[in-house]
Amino acid sequence: MKKIYTYLFMLLMTVTAAMTFTSCETDDQYEADVLVAGDWQGYLGTYYYDRWGLSGNTYETVIHFCTSGYGATSGRGYEVDYDTRSPFYDYAYCEFTWSVVNGIITLIYDDSMWYPVYISDYTLSHDYFAGYMNDGTRRDIRFKLANVNFRYWDTYRGYYDGYYDDGYYYNDGYYYARTRSADSTAVATDSIPVVNNGKSIMSGAFVKKPVEN
Repeated sequence: MKKIYTYLFMLLMTVTAAMTFTSCETDDQYEADVLVAGDWQGYLGTYYYDRWGLSGNTYETVIHFCTSGYGATSGRGYEVDYDTRSPFYDYAYCEFTWSVVNGIITLIYDDSMWYPVYISDYTLSHDYFAGYMNDGTRRDIRFKLANVNFRYWDTYRGYYDGYYDDGYYYNDGYYYARTRSADSTAVATDSIPVVNNGKSIMSGAFVKKPVEN
């Protein structure tokens, strides 16, 4: 009987340890899986003033996270900030590398003019992503993003390695807009994007250099 109790105790300890190890792994994996399950759209509080020197409540952001593989807790992504009154004229687009480590979500942008973003105080569900982000400025930026199906990435995305992809052509460090007269989402001829460091696209009011920390 003692052998049976000892065996059961050892089995219980093994299962408990396995469950503890699994939960440590799956917390970050779960959050990563939710992040890549849609486009996150909404208003980012003081973000637009802190980063771009733009004030008002007509600005929005959409962020898309791409997974690097099954069970991954990191990957690539892209973000666009824009003025809702003129979304295809006043906007800034950049790609980034993201990761989730011990619950902290980090975004490192390809363009060094975009400050890295660190998110540790947040709530995340399949519908909403809300909390506070730190981009190195003096104030934490409050955000609330909704999970949406954003239909206009083709208007903002660029070309890489000389390949043509969804609206812009990239060559020798510059982007060129394609003419799409029949497409209502096409970029107007007077809003040809400006490229900074060959890694981001900014147009209209967002062409201003981001505010220094």
